[in-house]
Amino acid sequence: MRRTQFLLAAGLICCAAFSQAVKPDFSGTWKLNNDKSKDVPADPNYLSTITQTNATIAITTKAEGVTDILDGTYPVNGKFRIDKQGNKYRYTKASWEGATLVLEITDKDSKKELAKVLFYVRESWTLSPNGKTLFRFRRTAQSPKTTDPAPTRPAITDQKFVFDKQ
Repeated sequence: MRRTQFLLAAGLICCAAFSQAVKPDFSGTWKLNNDKSKDVPADPNYLSTITQTNATIAITTKAEGVTDILDGTYPVNGKFRIDKQGNKYRYTKASWEGATLVLEITDKDSKKELAKVLFYVRESWTLSPNGKTLFRFRRTAQSPKTTDPAPTRPAITDQKFVFDKQ
């Protein structure tokens, strides 16, 4: 009986230890694979350089005429950081959902809790098992312009970025 209880306890401890998702390292230079991507800029020289530590992730994009909204350095702590940009407030957050890195950007018209959302981006990153392909899924929602005759719901765009490690 004691042996059975010991084995059961040891099994539960092992399951708990192995159920923690390993956080992949996205560091490196990545080139956009236009053939495998969907609804993305058609620049054949679209490069993304990523530097990752335990606490932060930094993203820099090089592409002709393209500035990626995610370019910058983010603490990966699951907390929103608020920056004032002109007459709007930008909320940014980076967090882990298992082995998936999630980056969120929200632009609001004020700092109030119920402020109008002007723009929202959520990007989920996963890495192929061999670590040579980065998949970035982006959903963008933008509020209708106030000049629209009948503004209804936000315009939503989905994109799939596939990058090859260089």
